Amino acid sequence: MTPPEPLPEDIAALKAALTAERAARQQAEVRASSAGAMVAHYKLLIAKLKREQYGQSSERGRKLLDQLELQLEELEARTAEDEAAAEPADDTAVRPFARRKPVRAPCPAHLPRERVVIPGPTAYPCCGGKLAKLGETITETLEVVPRQWKVIQTVREKFTCRSCEKITQPPAPFHVIARARAGASLLAMILYAKFGEHQPLNRQSGSYACQGIDLDVSTLADWVGACTATLAPLVELIRQHVFAA
Repeated sequence: MTPPEPLPEDIAALKAALTAERAARQQAEVRASSAGAMVAHYKLLIAKLKREQYGQSSERGRKLLDQLELQLEELEARTAEDEAAAEPADDTAVRPFARRKPVRAPCPAHLPRERVVIPGPTAYPCCGGKLAKLGETITETLEVVPRQWKVIQTVREKFTCRSCEKITQPPAPFHVIARARAGASLLAMILYAKFGEHQPLNRQSGSYACQGIDLDVSTLADWVGACTATLAPLVELIRQHVFAA
């Protein structure tokens, strides 16, 4: 058994040894998480190939794929976190496992562009000479505008006739659900999240609560049921059109 190396007496040497040990530990964590992500990736790939070869045998196979994809996602996120933590300590370390990197695609061309110009200097800092524009470098960053909630107040003014002393007022605005406070866009978002993205109403209610909007699950369920009944004639027309072919 090899005896441990004696610790240096100098504080600076101790700090350097501690920094080196910490960097080695971070690199070991990166290698471990990267290896785990690689194993999960191969397991997911093998499961998908088996599913494509033998077909969808049961619902258990679909759940297994979902579980493997979730495991791979968590391991890749952990690997990226470990790499980011270890990068300032040692940028030249060679990792034995090559993690699959996502392909950096250009930002979608159909999205609107917001041009932010960083003003340059009017004179050269060294000699103070006049500058002429040579060109520009554009860096694109994909960004999203958070969801914005709002309350629409429909004001209906009342007027009275001085001759007949009767009151007149414009009719109330149309609502998809009678006596409900939900707008058409909100109802469409809830329905799409439930039926298009398969998000349960309790999960939607929790997400809205995090944004400061208190919508109970029973309220969302009432809205979904009312919208389903309202859209039933349209669904029947679509069904007849599809079966007519």
